[in-house]
Amino acid sequence: MKKILLFILFYTFSIGANAQCYEELTFGGAHTTAKKADGSLWGWGAASYGNLTTTNDTEPNPIQLGTATHWNNVRNGVANTFAIKNDGTLWGCGNNQFGCLGVNSTTQQFNTFQQITTATNWVKVAPSYFFTIALKADGTIWAWGQNDEYQLGNSPATAQQLSPIQVGTATDWVDIATGTNRTAFAIKADGTIWGWGSNPSSIIVAGSGTYTVSTPTQVGTGTNWVRMSVGGSHILAQKTDGTLWSWGGGLGLGVGGTPTVTNIPQQVTTEIWKFFCAGNGTSFGVKANGTLWAWGVNSSGELGDGTSTNRLVPTQIGTDTNWDTVQARNFYTTMATKTDGTVWFWGTNYYGEFGNGTNYDTNYYNTPQLSPNVCVTPLSSANFQKDKVFSLYPNPARDLVTIQYDLDVENTNVEVYDISGRAINQYKLSSSSGELQVNTSTYQAGVYLIVVKDSNTVLRQQKLVVE
Repeated sequence: MKKILLFILFYTFSIGANAQCYEELTFGGAHTTAKKADGSLWGWGAASYGNLTTTNDTEPNPIQLGTATHWNNVRNGVANTFAIKNDGTLWGCGNNQFGCLGVNSTTQQFNTFQQITTATNWVKVAPSYFFTIALKADGTIWAWGQNDEYQLGNSPATAQQLSPIQVGTATDWVDIATGTNRTAFAIKADGTIWGWGSNPSSIIVAGSGTYTVSTPTQVGTGTNWVRMSVGGSHILAQKTDGTLWSWGGGLGLGVGGTPTVTNIPQQVTTEIWKFFCAGNGTSFGVKANGTLWAWGVNSSGELGDGTSTNRLVPTQIGTDTNWDTVQARNFYTTMATKTDGTVWFWGTNYYGEFGNGTNYDTNYYNTPQLSPNVCVTPLSSANFQKDKVFSLYPNPARDLVTIQYDLDVENTNVEVYDISGRAINQYKLSSSSGELQVNTSTYQAGVYLIVVKDSNTVLRQQKLVVE
């Protein structure tokens, strides 16, 4: 009890007595949104498009986004905000150019949350500049907004798509991501990674003459990809063993400058990484030992190392060993958190990006700056835009299937159903992450549905084929 009390006192001191604490933070480059324990949404930073449900140009202090208190998670576009409620419905506010909110309207801006279709099984949304893709619990991907370079994964290329359309016919997608250059990527249940849309620096397929890829196309032959982050012309992706890889082009590759352009995954050091993100020509990551690293373009001090020297390989930022998460987008601001709950920013604070009560700040900060007004609690990397991971292998299976999960939720249930909807098995997951092995030797050959639930909320749903 004494240890707990001392920890609480230290934690309160380190984050500041007046800081507002949140369960989850998500960063859009110029605005941040956050979810409190009561399910309410808050935000700060650039707000002129209605992305923070106001008409003000800037919001330098956290403000509440509406009055609802049943939000599950939130994701930011550059000038809009998307959020999924506990009932699986998807909502958006802010910029709607080219229909990028997906609300079937040509109105350019919405200052309040609008529902996106009537579906109740959305699990993740990945917005970019003027297009958005989203993942449903049934393993399908849907897209809307600008489609001039096939970033919606549909032909023909069109100026805009006002409401969601399905990307292909596959039903085994488990993760999605978008870049800042009309490019989209997704990972399937079998661990393969696929891309479509703009093809800068051969990020999807090799060949300088291939400028666009109209439908999901597999990158490489790997079957053990679990996470990814897409920048302007490069991508970072992580394998099941925790190693980090990159491909595409630009200084953000982090492999020493050779090769300069490739669609073949290149390993970024041999260490295990617990968090990473790709910006526009920059990359950031936190290693398993809690150290913070950055590489790529640094002409304006974007990397936060106190210099303006470009870095071709990962370079450590400071000497602290309690970093937890880091995130950047296409702008000149980056946000990171530590395991003590503190939140840090570097770059520009012109629109109140730092959430410290100031705006129209013309200074440029090239080292991490503490924001005393905000904090993250409880203390875990799961609380900074961490995506739920739920994968099956091998799939198809014969005698045994391994379920790998990292759900940010404890005491969930895994349920197995046959094709007729009859429950076959149920398993209790006592921890938020780990592996579960399911004996399928007695299953008849066919298709089964693996569902993970938190109470009555479906977190993930995937098909399993038994041979």
